[in-house]
Formats: sequence, structure tokens, C-alpha cells
Amino acid sequence: MFRFLLKILKKVVIGMILLFGYNTFLSSLNLMIPINVITIIIASLFDVPGIIGLALFLLFNY
Repeated sequence: MFRFLLKILKKVVIGMILLFGYNTFLSSLNLMIPINVITIIIASLFDVPGIIGLALFLLFNY
């Protein structure tokens, strides 16, 4: 059980780091993904493809 919780926590932290890195590098282009519970869950579950999907969603709805 502890390993499972540690694995989930690790994925959440990696997702948050990916979102923060994306926002840091593309903030000059005003392409920022808001960091909230929904985007962290998507980034945690799907990693880089999730970030790309969020970015595409942001571009098409901008």
C-alpha cells in the first residue's frame, strides 16, 4: 500500500514539474496552462502526451 501511494505521489510531483516547466518556457508567448487540480491530474496520468494535449486544447480554444 505504501509503494502504491509513493508511486502516485511521484507521478503527481512529476506532473507538476512538467506543468511548471511548460509555463516557464512558453510564458513569453502567452501560452500558459493554469496549474489546478484538473490539469495536474491530466499531467500525472498522461505525462508528456497529457501536457501536449493540454497545450493543443489551449491553442484551439484561445
